Amino acid sequence: MKDEFAERFEQFKTNKSTLAFIVNPLDANTNEINIEPFGIDAGSLQMQLLDLKTKDLWSGKFTELKSKVEELDVQKCMHIAQHKWIALKKIPRVEALIFGAWNSLSECYSEVKLAYGMLTVFGSTYSCEQAFSCMNIIKSKVRS
Repeated sequence: MKDEFAERFEQFKTNKSTLAFIVNPLDANTNEINIEPFGIDAGSLQMQLLDLKTKDLWSGKFTELKSKVEELDVQKCMHIAQHKWIALKKIPRVEALIFGAWNSLSECYSEVKLAYGMLTVFGSTYSCEQAFSCMNIIKSKVRS
């Protein structure tokens, strides 16, 4: 089981830059982002990211997003350390902040919005993993 978990989570390590792009596209190195599964033109992505970085309105939104995510992480750690579980549940979800920032982007940044594709990976992966877990439970009960 340990080897299976290690194998499944290895992809997160190899796609670290791609995943970091979701929260902080301003510091992204387009050469390190895996855009192949999303059918995005690398040149267009680079041009749109450059434009995004130079516009104060848009770059400010992602600078603010990064600060808010860091702040939420500190709050979560404090609540956990103090065993304040109810207060922990009241902290805004990071996903809501991320989607809020990306949804505010203008449509002219269509290639940059590859983040939507990355974010959908987690929902579909969760559903698949949940289905496989259920099948394994059923399979083990049938064998019994």
